[in-house]
Amino acid sequence: MIIAASFDTNDITMWENRGLMYGDGVFETMRCLNHDLPLWPYHHQRLEQSLAYLQMDLPDFKIVKKAIKKQSSEEQGVLRLTVFRQQQGRGYQPHSRQCHWLLSEYPYQAQNRPQTLALANQRLSPQPLLKNLKHLNRLPQVLIAGELADQNVDDLLVLNLHNHVIETTCQNLLVIKDERVFTPDLQDCGVEGVALTWLKGQMQIKTKRMMFSDIEQADAVMTANAVHGFRTVVSIKTLGTFQTNHPICDRISSLWQQLFKSA
Repeated sequence: MIIAASFDTNDITMWENRGLMYGDGVFETMRCLNHDLPLWPYHHQRLEQSLAYLQMDLPDFKIVKKAIKKQSSEEQGVLRLTVFRQQQGRGYQPHSRQCHWLLSEYPYQAQNRPQTLALANQRLSPQPLLKNLKHLNRLPQVLIAGELADQNVDDLLVLNLHNHVIETTCQNLLVIKDERVFTPDLQDCGVEGVALTWLKGQMQIKTKRMMFSDIEQADAVMTANAVHGFRTVVSIKTLGTFQTNHPICDRISSLWQQLFKSA
């Protein structure tokens, strides 16, 4: 449901926008609690960095935050803020730095049970121009997530062309081994989510390039995103099972719960 926008949503000419035509924009998916966004500083920071890279002005965040507090009706919900360039007509070349934004609301459904994963067949290609950018063209993720229809699992582990572990279809990955926490190197592709960025401020996490076989040696595995937080992985097809009650997993889950209780 659309709850606010910087433009008239009844204006049919707005269908011809650069977000829809060229993916010229970015978005943030945010968990809302009692009309507040506990991870807002991290969403805000990523929006600032992404829009600066695209040479696009920031939206008026005071108006955006006012819309969230005034119109979000759910105690818990999921909000998506989509920002795209304020320019119409054909042609790739950008001629404006101004932006439009659209705020949408969706129900929040808690997902707390341990997950099962499998390995995706398709690979992510290097994208140096789009590194760590939550842009509007998510076709690689759409194609890879399409494999879930043929797998009886919750999510898919995704590798790059060099067989390095990157992420899942919609979550970052944490690998716990010998009381240390590791996360895959995202130098070539993938996006560091705000949940992972937040956790890096709470504990030491080492970034490393890892192969699929490296995960087999893990004591525990977790996934992370801004909506569902940190969830344990009970099994990965062809690799076996993992602990779901590891002390580090418990600590991470406790920190996440405290963050949202304090909101």
